[in-house]
Amino acid sequence: MNTSLFEHEIITEMNSQTKNRYKIMRKFVGNSKEKIILDLGAGPNPLSKNALAKKILIHDINNSFTNSPDIIVDLNKKNFPLKNNSVDIIIAGEFIEHLLNPLKFIRECYRILKKGGFMVLPTPNICSFKNRLRVLFGLMPEHCARANEEGIDTPQTHIKDFNLSFLKYLLEKGGFVINKIGTNGIVFRNKIIFPLFLTPTIFGEILIIKAIKNEK
Repeated sequence: MNTSLFEHEIITEMNSQTKNRYKIMRKFVGNSKEKIILDLGAGPNPLSKNALAKKILIHDINNSFTNSPDIIVDLNKKNFPLKNNSVDIIIAGEFIEHLLNPLKFIRECYRILKKGGFMVLPTPNICSFKNRLRVLFGLMPEHCARANEEGIDTPQTHIKDFNLSFLKYLLEKGGFVINKIGTNGIVFRNKIIFPLFLTPTIFGEILIIKAIKNEK
């Protein structure tokens, strides 16, 4: 019998689309018993919280977003302070869009993952159904990469944008095999407005991919 990754319920304060994203990501992670998890950019509600795992490493850029992270490093400036083949599972929650060099990051994830290890990676979809409507009416896509009013990027600023084909291309170029693809649905005002099981992934608000380290 498989052991569930999580023993706790999803935090009730989360909106429906965030709950959906968490549920799908947890399903993609699956059984983590006796595994080492690296939770990237974990923030105040780490997806790995209360996971049944051998070890959980919490990462963030500084202490202001996550309480007492195990690893503090700006991945736009430095690599992971971890050995090769040292982690079983990487959870990269809405993280890659904040990086200057996503392919370098993907290759770093490949380096530290063990043989057969995998990454669960969600990111906002620049080609979501809502963003297509916004562009149709002359509006910028929601949360797209752009300078803020002061022209200074912050850790919250999107630096890169992704659609499904580009994200798959980068992961495969970085040495991964795509195992599962999902989305949290078509969202309006933080609510799911279309049945999830009928939603084409390319129209979803958030793209969620499980990618396995490919070692030939």
